[in-house]
Amino acid sequence: MKPQEMLTYKNANGDSIVFGVGSVYHVNVAKDVTGLSDLEDTIFSTRSSGQDGDTYIGVRIEPRDIVIKGKIRDSTKANQLTYRRNALKILNPKKMGILYYSVGSYRRKIGAIVDGSPKFTHANLSQEFEVDFKCLSPFWEEERDKKEDIATWLGDWEFPTEIIKDDEQSMSFGHHEESVIVDIFNGGDITTGMRIIFRAIGALSNPLLFNVNTREFIQVNIDLSAGDVLSIDTNYGRKTITLTHNGVETNAYRYIDVDSTFIQLEVGDNLFRYDAASGFDNLECTIYFSQKYLGV
Repeated sequence: MKPQEMLTYKNANGDSIVFGVGSVYHVNVAKDVTGLSDLEDTIFSTRSSGQDGDTYIGVRIEPRDIVIKGKIRDSTKANQLTYRRNALKILNPKKMGILYYSVGSYRRKIGAIVDGSPKFTHANLSQEFEVDFKCLSPFWEEERDKKEDIATWLGDWEFPTEIIKDDEQSMSFGHHEESVIVDIFNGGDITTGMRIIFRAIGALSNPLLFNVNTREFIQVNIDLSAGDVLSIDTNYGRKTITLTHNGVETNAYRYIDVDSTFIQLEVGDNLFRYDAASGFDNLECTIYFSQKYLGV
């Protein structure tokens, strides 16, 4: 049986509603939904006296509008009222949410808010509806962030294990990853931000992440002790630096080096190197990022 396209909206409270051919909120996604892949943009340009044509400056991708049309698949008037009330409760324009697209094992998500309230109309014995979503960030993302370890400890202890009593022979339970450069591949359609997590397993100072391709870097001038976690978010609109020390999270934005850049992941290969002013071997670094797409 061919997998069917399906849309699921989950609001800020965790309540969800499913749109698809197998749902009581019957929607043929391929025919009755617009805005899943089509985008609108605005091109910026300048012109001068005597110039033929314009000079390109840049382009802006506009927010995405997704419109879902369908019908309640129940002819009983009392049930229709119940399903309509449930839809109105979940599709509350006062609450932000996430819209999920799926077909088989393929899944994407996008932040969305209901634009107005759902519109319901009677048609014969059924009740039809229309829901308009506004996606302020127009890009689809993968359901889960990708994770790349740049510096970490790897386990060496394997089973079965034979313990030999020998004063001249030591046993290794783990080792620190020697590679200080990693290639992070962004397979999405556009540049994206990332979350950089520095973990201290001992004393260190001024952790840094350096982009080998662009020569940009981000450095936080702070001393870390064992167990500290420094989190840097370079995503647009979410730029933050936080320190977690003894389980308490504080704002560490003031410690950023003045020459730092909130590094982005370009489409394709991105080479990064990590470093520290001192205590380099006590530093672990992990990068999380979400690839962004122009459509599903």
